[in-house]
Amino acid sequence: MSRRIARFEDLPTDERQRWAASRVWAAHQAPYLATALLALTPVVVDQSDEHPTRRHDLNAFPADDRWHVYVDPDVLAKTDTQTLGFWLLHQATHLLRHHASRFPDADSVGRQSPPLSGRTKQQVRWNLAADAEIDDDLRAGDVVVPDRAVTPARLGLLDDWLAEQYWDALAAGADQDVEAADCGGGCDGCGRPWDCGRPGLSQLDRRLLGRDVARRIREHQRARGNVPAGWQRWADDVLEPVVDWRRALAAAVRRGVADTAGRVDFTYRRPSRRATVVPEVIFPALRQPLPHVAVVIDTSGSMSDQMLAQALGEVSGVLGSVGVARHNLRVVCCDARAYEAQRVLDARDVRLAGGGGTDMGAGLAAAADLRPRPDLIVVLTDGHTPWPPAPPKGTRVVVGLMDPFGSVPNWATSVSIEPTGAPAGW
Repeated sequence: MSRRIARFEDLPTDERQRWAASRVWAAHQAPYLATALLALTPVVVDQSDEHPTRRHDLNAFPADDRWHVYVDPDVLAKTDTQTLGFWLLHQATHLLRHHASRFPDADSVGRQSPPLSGRTKQQVRWNLAADAEIDDDLRAGDVVVPDRAVTPARLGLLDDWLAEQYWDALAAGADQDVEAADCGGGCDGCGRPWDCGRPGLSQLDRRLLGRDVARRIREHQRARGNVPAGWQRWADDVLEPVVDWRRALAAAVRRGVADTAGRVDFTYRRPSRRATVVPEVIFPALRQPLPHVAVVIDTSGSMSDQMLAQALGEVSGVLGSVGVARHNLRVVCCDARAYEAQRVLDARDVRLAGGGGTDMGAGLAAAADLRPRPDLIVVLTDGHTPWPPAPPKGTRVVVGLMDPFGSVPNWATSVSIEPTGAPAGW
């Protein structure tokens, strides 16, 4: 496709005014989403030079996961204010609800780009499911929903379900003949031929924006009491996660330990219990290795005393949850560099060292260099650190994130740890 992406500022005045009026209309319909609407960045995709059969359908003003909204000038010219306002609310909702990362079939489709001939059936099915989750809430908020929009009623399904429930219902035979507008990578996380590749909102910006919108929903509900139930549940999930992080962290650690504890091998160091049956034959015995666990504690200056106290509490939790490996646990303190590993049986025995910059890569490298090599590394950090591009070879990594605005590499299992006023354990 030969494409020409013009600047939004170069569009005719009346089209730019229609865009601005649509955002005002949308913000009036759902005031609690105003900041999300303002965060959407329009990117113009001029397809006027393309043959009509080769033009992409941008009638739904699709978005990518960096909060770019793609605008075809021809589509914008014929779209009225209310319809455009609806699609802006619709795309902002896809992004706020993280539909891209929730796409169940992402691994088989791939995150880079869909087939140039169009979307896969799984992408279309997910778009229908995600649209159904969105549009019933917008309609409940008295937003005018255009005929093309997908609602649960059009699919023959009930309102107030999650996208994953609609996804399963569609697989079970619900009506999939409904036309699904292409909402772009903001819906399924897959690239599109029209994507601009420009930097947009960072991961931290998106997280802050989500929390701001959730707070505005709470305030709007208290002041006016007319927020759709789906948005109320979403705000509660953002501001008050219902997941017990202690159980989640314990489960992640136990899974890592179980991967090693479940391994068995043959050894001739001790006789087999079957040796008495055939005394003339030496049978090997089965052995089960005891997992070795390393805990890397972030002791940089960005970690508060409260965080460090809680980190020690989590070490106690790890010791309790990996009973068979408690004699094989070592702790590495790390700021910009790693300090000498400590063998501990109790969190009170840990000597904290550090207080400077942050580089958890150094802590991971030091833990991986321990002998015997750890089977599992648990990192307790605020996440404000550079991470290596890949995990230590042959070692599982679990990150306990103590600051919701920190980052975690995609190759690690992460659990968000809520701050408390005292050390926490399991």
